[in-house]
Amino acid sequence: MKPNQDGTSSSSSKQKSVATITKSETSEIPKSSSSKITSTTTTTVKVKPRKVYSLPGQKHDPPEEREPLRIFYGSLFEQIPSSNMAEFWMMEHGLLSPERAKRAYEKKQKLKQQQKTGTPIKSQQAPSDRAESSSQRQQGKKRIASGSDDDEEFTGKKKKGKG
Repeated sequence: MKPNQDGTSSSSSKQKSVATITKSETSEIPKSSSSKITSTTTTTVKVKPRKVYSLPGQKHDPPEEREPLRIFYGSLFEQIPSSNMAEFWMMEHGLLSPERAKRAYEKKQKLKQQQKTGTPIKSQQAPSDRAESSSQRQQGKKRIASGSDDDEEFTGKKKKGKG
């Protein structure tokens, strides 16, 4: 900051707003007199202006390159690009390209809206995964219908007949 001609310093790049809060307190003096004493307390609170970022969904400054969380989420995003957790973290810290950040922000808003309304989120499976899961269900039905041998697994003992 450079001092002005009158000796004060000026800050043109950052301005802080100041809010003044006044609080009045009334207290009674015990039994010696019936008068009330009123005191006024003035508190000054400095309010920082909120930072505005250029990328959609960004809430924090980008962390340093050797920051452990940045390394973790960066490697997770490289290994599993479909990871919402990594994508949202990188978006909030300004580490995605503008196009990718915009898509991630829209996806996050959509998920938030679905959670608010209580609409269940349906996972998207590849066609081959659907075929596997349906064949697994059929095998489970066959096991149930096959007999009472499954009961032995739970009880640990075979039932013996009289005789």
